[in-house]
Amino acid sequence: MDKHAHVRHPKEVVQEAKNSRRRDNKLLYFNDIVLEWITNHVLASVILFDIALIVPLLTLKAPDSVKITLGVISGSWIQWWALPALQRSQNKTQAQNDAKAEVDHETLTYLAKLQDEQMTELKGIAEILRNLKNK
Repeated sequence: MDKHAHVRHPKEVVQEAKNSRRRDNKLLYFNDIVLEWITNHVLASVILFDIALIVPLLTLKAPDSVKITLGVISGSWIQWWALPALQRSQNKTQAQNDAKAEVDHETLTYLAKLQDEQMTELKGIAEILRNLKNK
């Protein structure tokens, strides 16, 4: 789809926010990069690690206290990695929704102004036609 001079894409708004963060606070910008990488790459391997730990627990001939301890450790790993990743994805979704709302508002404002200009033009044409008809 071609770009329009008066209608922005939400990705442009999100990218502008990233660029602004990069200019304003480099530490936060690089923190976002690290969090995104962890969310996209490490989380899956941690979950697979947990599965690889929990499945043998079911068949392992060990005292229940050992199984419970390993289960708690595994659960802690999930919480340490999954909760920040979920928060990160929730923040990204909210930023995308905010960008979409901003772009929608800009587009509707542009359309309303265009409509006002068209109505003014039509009123002028109607006035000209009335003047010509009365002559």
